[in-house]
Parts: sequence; structure tokens; C-alpha cells
Amino acid sequence: MRLEQIVSLANLKLSWRRITTGANYQYRRYFRDLYYAYEIAIDKNLRDFQERLKGGASYHPKAPTRIYIPKPSGLQRPLTLLSIEDQILLQAITNIFALKLAHRRKRLQLKTVFSNILQDKASSIFFLKDWHETYGEFEIKIRSLYTDGLRWIAHFDLAAFYDTISHDLLLHTVSPKSSGSETKDIILNWLKVWSAEKSTLTYGHGIPQGPIASDFLAECFLLPIDEVLSKEFSYVRYVDDIRIFASSKMEVQKAAIRLEVLCRERGLIPQGKKFTIAEARSVDDALGMLPSIAPPDNEKSEQDVILPARRAVKRFQESLEGNAKRIADKSRARYVLYHAEPSAELLDYVLRLLPIHPEHIDAFVYYLGHYKKSNRIIRVCKDYLRETPYDYVQGEIWHTLARMMSRNEMRSLIKEAVNIAKNSKNNFSVKWGACHFLCKTEHAGLGNYSKFVNYQKSALLQALLVPILPGERYKKGNVVTQMLKRSSYEPGLMLSEQLVRRKLTHLDFDIKTKDLPNQVQNVFRAVGIIQRGRGVSIDPIGEILTTRYLIKKWTGWKVLLGSEYVHAFQLLSQADPVFDSGRSRWLSYQNSFNHSLLLALQQYLKVNNLNGVVKTVGRDGKLIKFGTLVDVNQPFSKNWTIIAKAFREANCRRNTLPGNHPYEAKGGARTQHLKKGEQGELAKKLAGAYAEIISNFDGLHSR
Repeated sequence: MRLEQIVSLANLKLSWRRITTGANYQYRRYFRDLYYAYEIAIDKNLRDFQERLKGGASYHPKAPTRIYIPKPSGLQRPLTLLSIEDQILLQAITNIFALKLAHRRKRLQLKTVFSNILQDKASSIFFLKDWHETYGEFEIKIRSLYTDGLRWIAHFDLAAFYDTISHDLLLHTVSPKSSGSETKDIILNWLKVWSAEKSTLTYGHGIPQGPIASDFLAECFLLPIDEVLSKEFSYVRYVDDIRIFASSKMEVQKAAIRLEVLCRERGLIPQGKKFTIAEARSVDDALGMLPSIAPPDNEKSEQDVILPARRAVKRFQESLEGNAKRIADKSRARYVLYHAEPSAELLDYVLRLLPIHPEHIDAFVYYLGHYKKSNRIIRVCKDYLRETPYDYVQGEIWHTLARMMSRNEMRSLIKEAVNIAKNSKNNFSVKWGACHFLCKTEHAGLGNYSKFVNYQKSALLQALLVPILPGERYKKGNVVTQMLKRSSYEPGLMLSEQLVRRKLTHLDFDIKTKDLPNQVQNVFRAVGIIQRGRGVSIDPIGEILTTRYLIKKWTGWKVLLGSEYVHAFQLLSQADPVFDSGRSRWLSYQNSFNHSLLLALQQYLKVNNLNGVVKTVGRDGKLIKFGTLVDVNQPFSKNWTIIAKAFREANCRRNTLPGNHPYEAKGGARTQHLKKGEQGELAKKLAGAYAEIISNFDGLHSR
């Protein structure tokens, strides 16, 4: 295993694609917008990253941020938030591990081992197969073993599995002959940093929980155990859910003892309370409980299953047990909460169960997102905010209250939120929620409370707060100035979108280009915040449109757009890189580009006394809405049908994206993210519109 192989540009690019297509949605929640920003200058960012990695001393992994999510046991599960580039590097290491162990894993995949199965094609940008498919195979295998008469089952679980994985043993599994090599020492040092939240406390064990790379590394660590047990017993495994099947109690006990010894030899700790040996009385006994359903990633979802209220309530009731009506079937309950339409009866259940089941806070909060405003929800959340001991739960409640509370209702919680924001000992989750709340209070006119964003040492936390910073913070010497001065790149990346919208640059804050992190410089150049130097294309808009929409190359865009060319380019350069990875985000920016283009077209039509001119500014001096300009009854639509229809349909769909309007105007249903098929149809129509512009205004290119 060579360092050059790990840090090759091809491997880093593959790593990036696998991170952005991963199904670890709970983890991606913290990074989605940062991924989009980093993607804008992905080629340059990865080349720069590779140079730092090859330089050795010029790259230093960052200590991660660790948050803790409640478990049913009352304890917590850690989630380790790595910086974007550390995520890329961890995935790059894992890509090589996957190649080296492919032949050994293949003998066990979907026969003994059913979790984190690699895609069939080694170079696929999708790293692991969908868990629904592989878990289904796991169930089929269990049914088969039960049918074969193996009714005695040992259930085996591991305590703090990810945290106890030895770095040395992990690398030895992958490369037994690498002992003492420079590459191994480098990887060990990286793993030590990622295993602990504080750089002063590093360990020789533990891998960061959350990245899809770690899920596969855990499989690598268990591989020697899988190989031994699969030869000796009827053994199946899904992550750390291990089951041994036998025809007698004695035989299954013998296998369990063998498994315990193998685990302890690798430093793993069997979880005594979860170890059971029992004879299955039915197939359902053998199958046990399904894994917990993760939050959906609507941005990637192709099908939105909506459960009607009556059916949703019935299915949710089926997940409950006992007089206290606690959740027994967590998979069923979470499925309902992620797919049910609003229902007064289901809301009753959610608000009553909220304090009882902190482990389901994500699903509860997702369901509460159906409601714009509810005094009852606010009352229950306020009470629970002060009762729950979990920082993660408090953080989610703060986000909900920030969205729902009125100006007057917010006053009672301001002092509490300030105390959280000021206390450096508070966990990331609760500080994010409290700072979100404080920013919202400033939007409501209650005071200069977003200043507490400056107190936050975490660059990631500041980056997450950028989209909700009040406009006043974009003045020289204020919060945004401090963010741009940071050596960490995350806040700067997130500010790129906001600076473009406000037609600002870093120079407006007296910050020199050379003082920005390289990653921020790359993105700022890509979107035109930093002006491009010599030797670049004279018409980058033309290049993007030609490549993306397969239309004629035209050099008239600069003449047509005139003084708005730079701003239009900034919008388009934020849309195009996320065409595949963020469809809804693409549409938002492409629509803004279309608006800018339409205004330029109107100016040209007016100056040249051509048909289709509409009034673009109202009596109040403000721009008339884009949707009004392309309305079917307007002169522009009647004279330029193809262009207007494409722009109108894109704008209408943009208005029903969750990021712009969380609820539909009619009926109040939650809006949906753009689907792949919808995007394809819109792209075809936009291609026709741009081609129509070129066809009718072709003479502009010669000016």
C-alpha cells in the first residue's frame, strides 16, 4: 500500500463522488451546503488538496467535532463530524482498502455478511449497495436457516464497536506486510487525530462514526472473524448484529464461546446484556426487529410515499404497545413519521411521546415540520427544552422554536439562548440550535443577538449559521468580517452564495485575496467574486451553456447581458456544478440566472423597439416578480413563446421547492424537492429557450 496510490487525483475524485452520493443522510445534513460550495471549484480544490497531501508536512488533519444522539438504552451514540477534506482523505484510504480486500470479502458477501456490501463495479461513484437490498438478503438467509431446522439462535452484539477498533489491527488486516512502513505510520497518525475530539487526546483505537468510509472500515476489521466463523458454524452478520444458528442449544453455545474468544482477541467487547440464546418458535422470532429507519434525504429521493392521515394513524398505533403506549416497533413508527400527511390525531401521539422517546427526536421533529405554527407544539417544546438532559434533543427543539415562535413568544427564551451561546463548554448540537434561535430574534427586531455567532470557535458551526445571518452582519468589521478572517475554510465557502446575492466581495470587508484560505479563493474565483486573470475564456457563460445544454456555441452572451454579465455568471457558476448532486439547488440558481437573462432581453427589446417588451419595475421602484413577467398574458410570452414557457415552468417549479416555500399555497402540503425526471424535462425546455435566444439574436456576437 503506497501513499501515492491513496492521494492520486483519480482516487481523490472518486472519493469525492462517493461522499456526495452516500446514503448517510443524518451525517450529510451537516455538510450538504458545504459540499455544494466546495463542488463549485472541485477540480482546483482537489488538485490543491493533493499537493498538500504529497507535501506531507503541509497537510494536518483537523480534530473532529463529536455530537451525541440518544439511544433507546438512555445512553448516547456518537457522531463524528470531520472536516470536508478529512472526509475525502478517509474515503480515499478506504477505497484502497476495498480494492485490497475485495477478493476476501466477495467470498462472504450476501452469504455470511450482509452489511455495507460494495457495488459490483469497483470504480462506481456509489460506494455501497442500498441497505434495503442487502438487509432483504439477510432476512432471506435467516428464513432459509430456520426452514433447514436450525432453530437455536445466539444473538451477539458488540459494545462501543466503532470506538474499540484497533488502528494497528485494522491496517494489519488490510496489509499484513506493511509493519514499520512510512505509509502505515502516516495513516496511523491520521486515524489518531480523527479518533478524538481534542488534539491533545489521541488514541490508537476508534474510527469516526458517521462517514460511509467508516462503515466499510468496520467491515474490514471484522473480516478475520467472519472468515473463521463462516467455516465452522452457520453464522450471519449485519454490521455488529451477529447471529449463530444451530440445531441444538449445546452446539450454539459452543459457537458463541468461540465467537467471544475471537472478538476479545481483537479487543472487541461483547455486550453481555444483549447476548441471548433461545429457540425460535417462528420465523418472526428468528428475524427479530428491523433496523431503525434513517431520516430521508428528500434531495435524492425519487419517490415520495405519502401516507393518508387515516392509514398513517392506524399504522402508527400498530407500532405501540402497553397501556403507556410506548413505541415498540421503531421501524414502523419512524416510517409513518417520515411519510405521513398532517393529522390532528397523529400530532397528539407525537407530542405525548416526544418526552418519552428522545431516541426518535429526528423523526418527531421531521413530522412537526408539517406545521407552520402551533401554540400547542410551542408549549410542549418549551417544557421539554428545560426537562431533557440531551444536548442533541435540546438543539433540535431550539430549531423548531426558532421556526415557529412569534416575536413576543421569543422574548422569554432569549436570555437562556444567550447563556448557551456564550458557554464554551456546551455541545455543538445545543449551541447550533440556540444560535439559530438568536439569529431569528434579530430578524424579528428584538436586538443585536446574532453577534453571539462570533463567540463560536467551531468553524463548522459558524458555517451552518451563515444562511440565517441578518443583513446587518454584512457590514465591515462585523460577524462576516471575522468569518472571512478565519484560517478555517468552512465559513468562507458558505459565504460565497451570500456575497454573490448581495453583490459584495471580500474587498468590501478590507480582506486581501491572499489572506483567504486556498479553498475559499478557488470558489470565489469560480463564481467571479475574485476576478479571473489572463488566459481564461472570454465568455464562460457561453461555455457552460454549450456544455450543459448541448446548444450552439455563441459569443453574444456578454453583449446581451451587458453590465449584468458578471452577476449572471456568478449565478450560473453556482447552478451548473450541482446539476447532478443537488437538483433543487441547481434549479434555484438556474432560475435566478434566467431572471437576470430576461431583464437583459427586455432591455435589448426596448432599445431596439422590438415586440415583447413588458414593464419590469413597479410604481414602488421595485422589480416586478419574475413570474409576472413571463405570465402567459404578458406581451413577452405572446411574442417569445418558447423562451417564456421554459422560463415560466422553471420558475413555477422553483417556487414549490422546500428551500423557497416549505408549503404549497393550496392545501398547505409540504413542498417536494426536484426529481431527476422533472429536471430532465426542464433542462430540455431551457435548452430550447437558450437556442431560441441564439437563433434570434445571433448578430450580437459580432459586435
